[in-house]
Amino acid sequence: MPKASAMATHIGLSSIKVLFIIPAAFAAFGSRKAFNVVNEIPELQQPPYDPNVLLAHLLTYVCAMTILAWLFVSVFFLLWKWKQWTDPWILAAGLIDLGLALILGIGVGMKANYLPGSSRGCSNAQTWQVVGDDKSFFAVLADVKKSKDAQTECRWLVDVWAQDVVCFDNCARGFQLLVAYGGVFFDEREHSMLNPFRPLLYLVNLILAIIIVPFWLCTNVTPPIRFAYHYVHKLSRRTREKPVEFDAVIPYTPQYEHITVSNRGLHQIFIIEHVLLNVVDNLHYEDIINLSLTAKAVREAVFPGQDLAYRIPKLKKRTCNEDSKTPCLYCKKNICCDCRVSRFYPGLPGRRHVEMCTAYCANCYYIHFSRHDRDFKKPCKCTITDKAFEFQQVCRTCSVKDPGLLRDARFKRYQQEARDIAQGKHLPAGEKVKCGSCKEDLKSGTRWWVCGKCKGECRDAIHPAFVKNRKVMDAEKVVGLERQIGETEGSMWAKWVSL
Repeated sequence: MPKASAMATHIGLSSIKVLFIIPAAFAAFGSRKAFNVVNEIPELQQPPYDPNVLLAHLLTYVCAMTILAWLFVSVFFLLWKWKQWTDPWILAAGLIDLGLALILGIGVGMKANYLPGSSRGCSNAQTWQVVGDDKSFFAVLADVKKSKDAQTECRWLVDVWAQDVVCFDNCARGFQLLVAYGGVFFDEREHSMLNPFRPLLYLVNLILAIIIVPFWLCTNVTPPIRFAYHYVHKLSRRTREKPVEFDAVIPYTPQYEHITVSNRGLHQIFIIEHVLLNVVDNLHYEDIINLSLTAKAVREAVFPGQDLAYRIPKLKKRTCNEDSKTPCLYCKKNICCDCRVSRFYPGLPGRRHVEMCTAYCANCYYIHFSRHDRDFKKPCKCTITDKAFEFQQVCRTCSVKDPGLLRDARFKRYQQEARDIAQGKHLPAGEKVKCGSCKEDLKSGTRWWVCGKCKGECRDAIHPAFVKNRKVMDAEKVVGLERQIGETEGSMWAKWVSL
């Protein structure tokens, strides 16, 4: 093997940099165009969209342009100043490349929070990370630019992001490995450990060590470690979970002996159920509540204490406009287009988890998330949409209350609803919660949750980390258990009385 020269080393490194100029130029000018577009649209820089949109585009634009200029400068010094550029200067150039790659990687990571992972994800660009009645990020961009549709703008931004990723990958991985190759196989120092006089087996071993071993570790060792880490984290959460505490509600117990009927005619009308239901046909549910507050006798006639479980569903069915009837977001009372009030309140984070998130079994979670396969989705980033304000339809009573108190109380109920969903309390007797992927029954144990909006793993603490088996008690067994407890207590008292 002939002895290499320093000139050959510099030519090899400069050739690598020259080949890298073309993808770097695409990334630089594409990032510049994307930054100018986003900078001219203030709506995209404010909630409910990601607050780091402008910063992400600025980092990728400035860093990609710097990398492009640095390529020309470094090539010049490698070719024309190769005698002055000895090993320490080449090392310094590699450190500069590494620093630029890290800054570019930060910008690329910020973009990943609000962009799909590939062009296939642009098929739902109109509904991507939508909050309430607001338009998606790409729909606003398409309206301002007056382009074809949101999917076109989504694909364009994803392509620019992919170019930045290629630039980062080449700068951080490929180029650094090739520089290391040049240093290893073209070192001309006589007593160097990297002397070029070595057999071909060294090259094969180096390729195996650089490519095959990391690949084997990533596919066979990393997924179990990643799964075990998240499993231990969920076990630690299980020990810290506490029951949701609500303010004690005193049940209404009518005191019939203290109820005086001042207007017997009205009371006699309302106490007849089919007459009452005919009266409420043209009223709103909140009007019925206000009517019941006029007197104790009227309240007992409209909402009888012994018949609430049957009377309330009938009243809810007959009141309000049938076409626009919805429950109030905070108190669940019936509201319609004629009695509801629109308020601009902060979003409710618990609503998304209760309505959209699904449970996965451990096997499906390992396949879809721990292994990081082709269709891997990053952890859910929809929390940025929870902080945005939105128009909410509420009843008249809730519209005059403090929004902070309403939000806190509703979040507690969402917490309890999320736990009930995990335990399957909303399901009929005998049915179990099914995995969102394989549709198999979920057994007791650790629960893994997936966001139904972005299909990423949901790690929010509102979901219980561990679920026990749901106990289904037979009525006959309950009666027998009560009888057994009564007999035990009786025998215990008899024992003490006999003394």
